[in-house]
Amino acid sequence: MTPTQQHITRLLRHYSALSRTQLGLQDGICALSEPDGQEAVVLEVPANSSVLLLHSDVMRFQEEVGAAVYQLMLMLNFEMAAMKGCWLALDENSTLRLCTQHTAESLDESGFTALLPAFISQAKETRLLIRGLLPRLMAA
Repeated sequence: MTPTQQHITRLLRHYSALSRTQLGLQDGICALSEPDGQEAVVLEVPANSSVLLLHSDVMRFQEEVGAAVYQLMLMLNFEMAAMKGCWLALDENSTLRLCTQHTAESLDESGFTALLPAFISQAKETRLLIRGLLPRLMAA
């Protein structure tokens, strides 16, 4: 385990004690789910990196979508009030993901404990925003 992964593991242990859950990194990854099974957040600490990456499933594109949809997703990345320092990215499975990153050394127990629920809340808000915008865009 890298020093960065060890640091994040300590922060996860602290968060685990507060939330009464068992959390830890496996191969540099920890995934949390909502009670309904929805992915809440995935934490990743890549090997040879000093960065903690957080990402969450916003929606999966089941079919080919037009350029207008991708354009909207990219334009949302510039909506600072809506995105609050996060950005949207498309993964290899055509899943739209909300992402953010922090240097591990910038995180202490209180900052980390505030970061996780704030990011989970942001992911929920982003899902609602996009699910509200897409039907109007598809109808146009």
